[in-house]
Amino acid sequence: MYSQNGVINRAALKKAAREKLKGNLWNLWKPVLVMGLIGFVAGMVSGLFGEESTAAKVITVLIEVVSLPMSAGLILYTLNFTRGKKFDIKDLFTYYDKRILNLLLLEIVVGLFTFLWSLLFIIPGIIAALSYSMVIYIFIDETKTDTMEIIKESKRLMNGYKWDYCVFDLSFILWMLLVTVTAGIAAIYVVPYMSVAQAMYYDELKSIKG
Repeated sequence: MYSQNGVINRAALKKAAREKLKGNLWNLWKPVLVMGLIGFVAGMVSGLFGEESTAAKVITVLIEVVSLPMSAGLILYTLNFTRGKKFDIKDLFTYYDKRILNLLLLEIVVGLFTFLWSLLFIIPGIIAALSYSMVIYIFIDETKTDTMEIIKESKRLMNGYKWDYCVFDLSFILWMLLVTVTAGIAAIYVVPYMSVAQAMYYDELKSIKG
């Protein structure tokens, strides 16, 4: 829809993403606010033990681990929205089942691989990060379930598109600067815009690669 002969029309895709936002900003912010509220409460609990205490540090790590499935749930919510499917706050809690272990393993392996490539200088690390950038979307779509298969599939999708996706991400720099100069107010629009555009890029890439 937004590509021809394998070339993605980034401008057209981003325009379509902005069209989807019309009248839907609240729908896209609801899950973010729910996550923020849960994170705030968890942070308050951690703070009761003192910032430098061992208990606080352990709780902080646990919070990060436990919040990972919710982050995946947020991407599921966004994908459902962009695809015109039913989306619900309950999407945030979809992966609090046996799949949580698969998700944690995936994040650990991807993080490890990216770190190891980064040891060879910055550029290999960036290339690796771009190669693995679609793993969560693939995990959500359940086209692959094995960790290494998911990573392999992400590399397949990104083959020939790493630079294009890098340019796509960099094209939001001015929007991020707008967030900065407006003391975060512009994030009300920019955050959902970027999330929707990135989800749409994945779907477009998937349609190209089959």
